Amino acid sequence: MNTSELKRNLNLLRKTLSSCLIRLMLQPLKCLPVRRNRVLFSAYMEKQYACNPKYISLALQRLYGGRAEIVWAFRRPEDFAYLKQQNIRVTGSNSFEFVKLAMTSRVIVTNTYFKPSLPRRRGQLIVNTWHGGGAYKRVGKYVEMPLIERLNTRLRESGIKFFLSSGRFFTENVIRDSFSFTGEVLEKGMPRNDLLLAPRQPEKTGSIRRAIGLKDGERLVLYAPTYRRDTKNHDLGLDYKRLTRALETRFGGKWRVGYRSHHVSMYKDASFLTEGALDLTAYPDMQELLYVSDALITDYSSSIWDAALGGVKAFLYAPDLNSYLTERDFYTDIHTWPFPLGTGMEELESNILRFDEQKYARDVKEHLEALGSCETGRASEYAAERIARELGLEEKNDNQ
Repeated sequence: MNTSELKRNLNLLRKTLSSCLIRLMLQPLKCLPVRRNRVLFSAYMEKQYACNPKYISLALQRLYGGRAEIVWAFRRPEDFAYLKQQNIRVTGSNSFEFVKLAMTSRVIVTNTYFKPSLPRRRGQLIVNTWHGGGAYKRVGKYVEMPLIERLNTRLRESGIKFFLSSGRFFTENVIRDSFSFTGEVLEKGMPRNDLLLAPRQPEKTGSIRRAIGLKDGERLVLYAPTYRRDTKNHDLGLDYKRLTRALETRFGGKWRVGYRSHHVSMYKDASFLTEGALDLTAYPDMQELLYVSDALITDYSSSIWDAALGGVKAFLYAPDLNSYLTERDFYTDIHTWPFPLGTGMEELESNILRFDEQKYARDVKEHLEALGSCETGRASEYAAERIARELGLEEKNDNQ
């Protein structure tokens, strides 16, 4: 074990012991009465207003209005004060107010894990929507990690009673096997993908394009590599000029690269980006970026599942494939996925230039069927209805 790993493990040990102590100290708060209509949301460890929790929250408001009290927790609540205008209560995730709200919420919705330092209450429904579908890179018990890290993960996972699933393969291999979860699973798809399955709206498309700085006529290729422990080399040597040149040759038009880093490995310095590339890491909604993308370049990210659903051409750029196979491995052979695989720039370029749209469409269709896709385009509504039953709000708004 090197010095950096030792420091990381010692820091994790400190956090785990601290979480256990705080959890014990907060036990008396279990006497606080639970608010039957209160739902607490968080996404990406309280960093964002995004992903499946966002779309469930919107559906809950649309279908049940003010009868559900919606609370969102953020590390930087001041950045999300605008949500108060939408009748959403905003709280800081490191505040005592948050602790009281969490302890008195009937339902808690998260897309990663819930605060390990908070006691779990009997009768409280903790929903884990997760943040990807399709089942590609291995997660859960198949990921090698030190014992203290696994114990910390167990603390964060405790109390989860409900999962969402994008398909039968995801349910069996990720939720049941990798997470060893035996509770309730709703196989109706990922709420965040409802947007991608719906017909494109020119007004919404134009609004997003303007917000990210795309000019009229420009086509977007979104580059979104997945998480790695070593986050120093953010773009893995991708040649943006060669990429856009190949896309322009094969598909025509003027192309621009938009870079989006993984939520865990967000960088602080974007100086590595090639001139002309768009820095889209801070954009609040990945699904909206896919909504306006003409192509996706990724590696092992589940964003390829979202892209496939939304009809976005997806290419794999995986120069570290061999080492990643050793570190994580996959649920199925990456060479059987329908997305053209390149382990270097030359191969990626060739895959773009030789891209066969008809074959790609057939392969994607077979891939979705093989994984037992349960995506419905109404996942947000189904999840909101299940939560509403928990809150005792069976009847929808009159206009629904």
